[in-house]
Amino acid sequence: MLIAKAFVRAVILILSLCAIVVGQEEPVPTASPSPSVAGADSNPATIVAWSLREEYSNLPGQDWTNVFLFRSDRVLLRERPKPIGRYGVITRLDLPFVITHRADRTRAGLGDIYAQAFLIPYRNQKFLFVAGSGISIPTATNRQLGTGKLTIAPAVVPVWLIPKRGLFFVKMQDFFSVAGAGSRPDLHYMQITPLLVWRLKNKPYWIQLDAESQTNWNNDGHTGYKAGFLLGRMQKKRAVWIKVEVGIGQYRVQTLAIKTSIFKVR
Repeated sequence: MLIAKAFVRAVILILSLCAIVVGQEEPVPTASPSPSVAGADSNPATIVAWSLREEYSNLPGQDWTNVFLFRSDRVLLRERPKPIGRYGVITRLDLPFVITHRADRTRAGLGDIYAQAFLIPYRNQKFLFVAGSGISIPTATNRQLGTGKLTIAPAVVPVWLIPKRGLFFVKMQDFFSVAGAGSRPDLHYMQITPLLVWRLKNKPYWIQLDAESQTNWNNDGHTGYKAGFLLGRMQKKRAVWIKVEVGIGQYRVQTLAIKTSIFKVR
């Protein structure tokens, strides 16, 4: 009960801080939105100043999870020449606060913190290549809120740019645990995510279509799938979106998810 109350207070504090930040910025018209904002928090080559997400997921059976996620990006070595990349190294930090209901019990608290570092070794006007690695740290305050494992997640992402309209990429990322609680199962799975962002012409909106396969190498290579549709609205360097995801197949990790976010790019 104390954990749940502390969690609620933390969420209220984060929401209040974000509202203050947004409220202090000067209002801007939406007639001429910046195209770079469309899909920015999905694009691994875009720098997100801050993002606040809510992700609700129905899991197989009667279980569910609701995650409040705070995200922020930074750039290192911006001025370094090739082969480091034109934009240097883009770092990302995800701080999750989780509520989960499993086996008729509800828990709330800090989840596993995720961080990543990506670089762009090649870029031109219509194509860029992104590579790097993520790391998931077992910081969860309760067993139900995290994996209990230190997990490394190398990734490669070829990105095709569609001038003035959007982008398409395929993200391939392999997750494998290297340390952690001996009583928790080891992890090894791969996610492959094709994703299309399309900005509506002369409108402050964009849509996103994506799919994802998740292959569990520790479970005979069984693969689950999901597909998603997102609608977003831009306002200069800020945006909001809402997304619906549907799980597909016998080995899906979720049945239905509803996600929403507000974010700002640098």
